Amino acid sequence: MASVLASINELILLALKRAALVPIETRLSGANLVPKLEHGRRLLDLIIDNLATKGFIARTMVFHDLAIVAGTSEYDMPATTLDVHEDAMFIPSFNTDTEHTTGELVCKQIDLATWQTITTKGSESSRPQLYAAFRDGAAVKLRFWPVPSEAGTMRVKTVRLLDGNDDGSASPDLQRYWFDAIVWCLAYYFAVDASMPPEKITFLAQMSEGKKQECIRYAYEHTSQRAVVCYPSQWSSY
Repeated sequence: MASVLASINELILLALKRAALVPIETRLSGANLVPKLEHGRRLLDLIIDNLATKGFIARTMVFHDLAIVAGTSEYDMPATTLDVHEDAMFIPSFNTDTEHTTGELVCKQIDLATWQTITTKGSESSRPQLYAAFRDGAAVKLRFWPVPSEAGTMRVKTVRLLDGNDDGSASPDLQRYWFDAIVWCLAYYFAVDASMPPEKITFLAQMSEGKKQECIRYAYEHTSQRAVVCYPSQWSSY
């Protein structure tokens, strides 16, 4: 039988105990825990948001169906979108089901330097062939070329922001194999904020980083991979 998912507040309490900031017998019902739990939820937001800089996490990858309007080339992505990756797929409007489609067409992502060199940015076509992501604002903005003259759907591969931690009774927006790493990371942050001895902080920092790296190494897509090795030989020219 699988273990029960721990709540955010339960993980924060475990971290406080691991950092030796509260006695082991402390329960969540303790009145003096309220400010500590509030502080812990803010720390957890920082820890989880910072995971975006550590590499690929399959849980954050999701396809987004972007409605394309005829005559419009610029679109804001949802506020929960951290970034977009790779090429997109244009789905013609006759597909009422965007998961089981026919006639999909590739729309290649280009960088801003390439976008800048397009000399006919206002030209139109039945569907876009290229797009660029503009990341200078609060929301990621996509611009397509040519300007679509027909409606459709663009399926874009996105990286989403993980959910916040305001609700202490909920579980973190991560798989349960992350929970021990979260406890170690929180314990390290608590120790720093509480000005604990340097040797204690160093130990917690080392443990939290090691646990976090273990989780990151497991957080990729689990698909078959095949390595191909090419090397020169006396037959290479044949």
